[in-house]
Amino acid sequence: MRNFYFFPSIHLYSSRNDTQLLFIVYLFIAISVSASIMLIRYFWNNWRYSNAPEGQQPFEKVVGLSKYGFITGLGIGTYDSVMISQTTGFWSTVNCISYWVVPLTAMCATFASVAYTTTKIRGKDDYFNYIVASLATGGVFYRWQRKGPLTYSWTIAIIACATIKKFSDLTGFQPLPLHPEIREEYTTFPWDMTIIKDPRGPRSWE
Repeated sequence: MRNFYFFPSIHLYSSRNDTQLLFIVYLFIAISVSASIMLIRYFWNNWRYSNAPEGQQPFEKVVGLSKYGFITGLGIGTYDSVMISQTTGFWSTVNCISYWVVPLTAMCATFASVAYTTTKIRGKDDYFNYIVASLATGGVFYRWQRKGPLTYSWTIAIIACATIKKFSDLTGFQPLPLHPEIREEYTTFPWDMTIIKDPRGPRSWE
C-alpha cells in the first residue's frame, strides 16, 4: 500500500438500516463518475496542445497537455489499486489513485506552463524552451519520487522526447507516422511462400 497520501483518512460509518445514506453516497458517486466522463470527453475532443502556436493560449495548452497525464495516471492508479496494492475502502482507493494522477497531471501542466513562459520571455520558438520545460518537469518528478538517479534518467528521457517533438514541429518529420499507406503495407517480401493459392483470388496488394 502506498504511504504517500493526498487526502486525510476519513471513514464512513453506516449501519444496515441506514439505507438512505448509502443510496445518497452511491448516487453521488454515480453522478461524479458520469460528470467526469463527460468532462474528459469534452476536453479530449476540444482542447489540444497543438491548436495554437507556442506562446499563445496558455490555458488551452495546459489543459490540452494535462489531460494526457490525468488519463495515464488514472489508468496506472486503477491498475495499482486493483492488482498491486489491492486497496479496500473508498478513501484508500482514492489515495492510491491520487498517488499517480496528481503528480503526472502536475508534470504535464508544468511542462506546458514553463514552455509557454520561456517562449514569451525569449520571443523565440526553439529547442531551448522545451529543454527548460523538461528540466522543470524533472523537478516535479523528483519531488514525487525522491530518488536522484531515477529522476536523472526520466529527465533525460523527457528531454529526448521533447526534442524529437520539437524537431517534428519544425521540420514536419513524423517519428510514428499514421498515414493510411503505412497501415496498408502487409509485406515487402517478394516471394509467395503460401502452401496453396488463396481461393478468393489475388489480393489488392499482390
